[in-house]
Amino acid sequence: MSLDNAIHALSNINAFLGSTNGYINATQNGVPAGNALMDFGFNVMNGVIRNKAAEDIQHRTGSYIGYAINSAAGYGNPIANYNGTMGLIGASMLTSPFGIFGCGFNPYMTSSIYGCGPFFGGFFGGGCGCGNFFGGPSIFATRGFWC
Repeated sequence: MSLDNAIHALSNINAFLGSTNGYINATQNGVPAGNALMDFGFNVMNGVIRNKAAEDIQHRTGSYIGYAINSAAGYGNPIANYNGTMGLIGASMLTSPFGIFGCGFNPYMTSSIYGCGPFFGGFFGGGCGCGNFFGGPSIFATRGFWC
């Protein structure tokens, strides 16, 4: 197992353990078990998506800043989810403005004026959709309106 794979796996384990801790705290504070379980699932999902974004930053740039942000923000509660997500959006913009606004893995937004936007592949890029009107990925579909 490479260092990159180990860091990614350990970050996902950390997300699961932090979410488990959040579930335990919620049930001890009187939150109904169903609500706490739903929050647990959301927190795990958020952590996995954040770790995938951190992996994408690492693959594109060689920097482990995404994992550092996730580690600093923590996992398992709404405040950690917000701080981690906002930190990763900022890191994506700093490491590559086309990473968050372009064709790459992008859990936060899918349309853009830079790369694969909803109108003819974006205003500044060639796009990566089927090439007709609303051809690239958009907020409405992975391949745009008409693809």
